[in-house]
Amino acid sequence: MRQRVFVFVILALGLLAAGFVLNNHLRAAREKKAMAGYAALMAAEELSVAQVAAYLDEHINAVSKEKAATMVLGLEAVQQANLAWWQQRYEDEELQMNLIEIYGGQWSPQGIIERAQARVGNGKLQELLQETIENGYKVETAEGQYFPVIDYTFYRRYHAAVPPEMAAYLELMAVESEQPPAKDAALVIGWDEILRRAANQERFLRTYGTPARGGEAGDGQGQGYGYRTVIAQAVRELFKRYLRFALYGCDNTPLFDYWTKEMNPKARRAYEEYLSQADDGEFSAQIKGYLNVLAENDYRLTPAVEAYREKVLSAW
Repeated sequence: MRQRVFVFVILALGLLAAGFVLNNHLRAAREKKAMAGYAALMAAEELSVAQVAAYLDEHINAVSKEKAATMVLGLEAVQQANLAWWQQRYEDEELQMNLIEIYGGQWSPQGIIERAQARVGNGKLQELLQETIENGYKVETAEGQYFPVIDYTFYRRYHAAVPPEMAAYLELMAVESEQPPAKDAALVIGWDEILRRAANQERFLRTYGTPARGGEAGDGQGQGYGYRTVIAQAVRELFKRYLRFALYGCDNTPLFDYWTKEMNPKARRAYEEYLSQADDGEFSAQIKGYLNVLAENDYRLTPAVEAYREKVLSAW
């Protein structure tokens, strides 16, 4: 009896092992096929965002999270490459006048389509807006003009399929596309939000900025770059922009009054409040040093303050 049980256990373990090997083989075959199709698609001369997104929607769950990150970066690259062409489509004067009528105070995909149907009655405009949305863009406005930009909330559908650092990167970018920090050379978010976003970006760089072992291997289909390096560089450039906001402000929202050289009092309160609960990151240390130098100079822009902020900015 014991011998029969032993034989049964051995057979069961063998079947489980065989099933595991077969399952891995099938998964690898599906992944290889999906990545080969992706490479063929990306090699096309003319490629729309909607085409790439449709391919990802169908195949992204057939590949590893790392290869899914490569796919998503490819989609982003197509969006970036096509953006100038999309912006040219919005330069039509009649289109701009119609958008003034229907845009509203803030971008809303459903709202702008409904208003276009109800108030403009222009089928071509509705088609353009719908196509814009389907290609992962949204319409922004600045200096009296309307133009498409990448809508990074479009990528939230892929968060579960990619590694955590890729999802974190996409969410940082979604914050930017949902509410840009500046328009018409003026800050449109508060000083506290400037500091909060900069801290989040620097935290990303501390957490994910150095590629993990094997993170630069590419995808095996001719895409020989590491996605970690690509997203770390993008976040570094974004952080440098926010660091400049934190140290200088904008032309129309300067950190220091152009005439008196005094620090903006709202900014000072925001910076002090930020430091009361900040983490131990490099950005926090730099802002703390900034306020120390400012305190020594009566919170005015002096050569010493100028030298400090130039030193900090150049370090990045």
